[in-house]
Amino acid sequence: MRVMIVDDSATIVKIVSMLLEKKIDSELEIVQCSSGEVALRKLEDIDVDLILLDVVMNGMDGFETCERIKQNPKTKDITVIFLTSKTAEDDIIKGFEVGGIDYISKPFREAEFVARVKTQLKIATLQKQAIESTQSEVILKMGEIGESRSEETANHVKRVAKYSYLLAELCGLEENECQLLATASPMHDIGKVSTPDNILKKPGKLTKEEFTEMQKHTTIGYNLFSNSRGEILKTAAIVAHEHHEKYNGKGYPRGLKGNEIHIYGRITAVVDVFDALGSERVYKKAWELDKILKLLKEERGEHFDPYLVDLFLENIDKFLEIRDKFKD
Repeated sequence: MRVMIVDDSATIVKIVSMLLEKKIDSELEIVQCSSGEVALRKLEDIDVDLILLDVVMNGMDGFETCERIKQNPKTKDITVIFLTSKTAEDDIIKGFEVGGIDYISKPFREAEFVARVKTQLKIATLQKQAIESTQSEVILKMGEIGESRSEETANHVKRVAKYSYLLAELCGLEENECQLLATASPMHDIGKVSTPDNILKKPGKLTKEEFTEMQKHTTIGYNLFSNSRGEILKTAAIVAHEHHEKYNGKGYPRGLKGNEIHIYGRITAVVDVFDALGSERVYKKAWELDKILKLLKEERGEHFDPYLVDLFLENIDKFLEIRDKFKD
């Protein structure tokens, strides 16, 4: 969980930071801001679960800061607690009117501060878990819809999710990153919902113009999720955008090269091609395993990250177990 403290008093920031770390949760990530303007700039780049916000500050006051936070679709759901010396009834009412969820007066009693912040952090955690659970279900269903338009099976997205988790785990990603990728990877081709049927289901080779149209699905998929605050949907945006980039820089849509491509995109590229080649499509027959593995070796360092290809081939039996378990 990440908590932002916004106060122009360095002493208050220090005291509140100490209480958060020692009395609430030593693993909290704390972001310190000396003004409302600084807070708004930081919120453009990072996600925050709770904001402790002073009212009387140099420059923009806390009420205006909160109003701007609540007006921004990206930040409107962040929990805001006012922490201020303004204790008049009108000020307290205004604090709630502009979007605050609680109002703690300075000087505050330590036990009360801890209890109230703990309560709001618990609520924020439960809300986040509920949102992520819902996101997971929606993503799986949307992934199946995207694949069904190109007459691919629901099991394709399930296999890609399982393959992604396994390869992420093998290359040393943290458990939460492995799970994020597995949950988001079914959305890699969601942008195809906007690809015309005559292109998507064409049995023959695409013309140059048709291929250019097909390529747009990566950017369309990215745009669907790029403004989300949820980790799952942000991961889905990365996967949708970068799974057709190539390690040698000759992929699309941006021509990224090597480690410029996010690890999520590099993993999805390997497992998606492996599964797609082994599956029958409207425009091709399923490839034999030997032919697929030969291509992976040939494209090592060209299309695919060589380290990921090595890991994949060294553990091919594990991937084949997944393939056999989720057959079409």
